[in-house]
Amino acid sequence: MIRWTAWALFTLALAAAVHWATVAFAPELIMSRVMSGMGGRGINAIRHVERATAASRKVVKPSPDLLYSTCVFDVTRAPLKVTTAAPEDTYWSVAFYAANTDNFFTLNDTTAGGKPATIILVGQGQALDPQPEGTLIVSAPTTKGLVLFRTLIDNDAREPELDRLRRDAKCEPLYYR
Repeated sequence: MIRWTAWALFTLALAAAVHWATVAFAPELIMSRVMSGMGGRGINAIRHVERATAASRKVVKPSPDLLYSTCVFDVTRAPLKVTTAAPEDTYWSVAFYAANTDNFFTLNDTTAGGKPATIILVGQGQALDPQPEGTLIVSAPTTKGLVLFRTLIDNDAREPELDRLRRDAKCEPLYYR
């Protein structure tokens, strides 16, 4: 009986340790892998992804009705300036994800009033010069992460126009030091 009890306690302790390690470390490992794959064209630079197909896997569970653009960010040295595009009469959004996969800020066409927006992403403790009125200031909970832009293709005939408009979005360091 004591032998079974010891094995049961050991098994429960091991299961608890594995569960804790998975919960604690898996999100950052997953995001690190995603960012290294998407950051192939550079950090703090926007990358426009081709329209999703059944074989697409750069974005998890991509929708063929959305155009995606990504920006792997690193605000260790300088804030990041993100400028959204604003196609009319269709859904668009820009979402910011921390290094642990948490979504910490999202802006879409409705909340932006259908107009383009400028967002300054600052790292913890970074000072920022005064910005023009209407500029959104967002504090990043981690120094590295991902910005995901999405634009809905509401009509296939509009795809070229929407693709051209989404390419107006920018993701660039605010200061060069």
